[in-house]
Amino acid sequence: MDVEYIRKIDKWLGIPMCTLLTILYAIRTLFKPSLRKPIHPKNILFVELSEMGSAILAYSVLQKTKELFPDSNIYFLIFEENKESVYITEVIPRENVLTIDCSNFSRFVFSTLSVLKTMHKISIDTYIDMELFSRATSIISYLSGAHNRVGYYKFHMEGLYRGNFLTHRVTYNPHQHISYNFYNLLYSLVVPFDEYPKLKRHFDNIPTVPRITSPDEAKNAILSKLKAENPSIKNTSKLVVFNPNAGILPIRAWPIEKYTELAKRITELENTFIVIMGVHEAAKDAKIIQQANPNRIVDLTNKTTLKEIIDLFNISDVLVTNDSGPAHFASLTPITNIVFFGPETPKLYGPLGENCHSLYTDFGCSPCVSAFNHRKTTCKDNQCVKVIPVETVYDLVVKNL
Repeated sequence: MDVEYIRKIDKWLGIPMCTLLTILYAIRTLFKPSLRKPIHPKNILFVELSEMGSAILAYSVLQKTKELFPDSNIYFLIFEENKESVYITEVIPRENVLTIDCSNFSRFVFSTLSVLKTMHKISIDTYIDMELFSRATSIISYLSGAHNRVGYYKFHMEGLYRGNFLTHRVTYNPHQHISYNFYNLLYSLVVPFDEYPKLKRHFDNIPTVPRITSPDEAKNAILSKLKAENPSIKNTSKLVVFNPNAGILPIRAWPIEKYTELAKRITELENTFIVIMGVHEAAKDAKIIQQANPNRIVDLTNKTTLKEIIDLFNISDVLVTNDSGPAHFASLTPITNIVFFGPETPKLYGPLGENCHSLYTDFGCSPCVSAFNHRKTTCKDNQCVKVIPVETVYDLVVKNL
């Protein structure tokens, strides 16, 4: 579904449903006050539907959950198209990954009803909502039957109305990296229940991501795939990966003209090739960039699985990418990771790991999309990203080849 369409559904259907469930919850707790009291987690469901990168950033929190609640079962709910981002870290068994089909509204509704049935069958008792003020996930939290419902609550801030039926209300901190915000959700389950608002303490947890090393046969397979596209590529060739796709927020994209100019300069280097990755509309961008030097640029858009992308990163030298999922997948590998930021800030969403270079101009109007505005901006001219010079990116690429 289109992002704007999702926002409209979330608003016009979400608000009345959240209001209705709030009234229902108030009535139920009036007759049964114990519904407001926490229980020990046994079957914990983490929910992050729309962001593939956030599934990577949640890795440390999922690991910490195993330490805090070793006798619990952990599940994850995500959109069908993004499930590979949970599979890739292997922190949760595949059979514990639940999905919702968001390809159109009717499938979203029916797959949500199906997954709710599964939640009740599993007896999910703890629902941890990592989405930033999404009404849909808030509604699902109540309908799931979970006794503990953990999520971000707006308090006196300008976040979106999500009803008033969370049992563990956590402050969303826009000045703290999102991976620490995820920790706050988890730790709300172990601090005193009457602590309000949560979380009134600091925990010495350093978010990390796993290192995924591709086996030799996988590396050889992706290299063979590249050679089939361009026989000039050798085992000794230098590989620079471009990801011109900005995911669900096109405002985050570095201009395609600058990608093309950068490609022209890089392909003038000896034995150096560019590989363009991505899905859907990225194929159009690839055709434009390829014009810079067709003999040195390989188009792999819509031709790889996520596992193959990890293998590609493991044999490549540098990734140049917009702020999107691949920036976080790259942090799982040794590849040098150059990421453009502007509408969002690396202080909040920067990939974890030492191999990342976040390019951010720190404009007065940046960041302009946040949890408090449904990640929607009035900006039609993302100068915060456009002004990042090709020269700066080129020098970083050459330095890391």
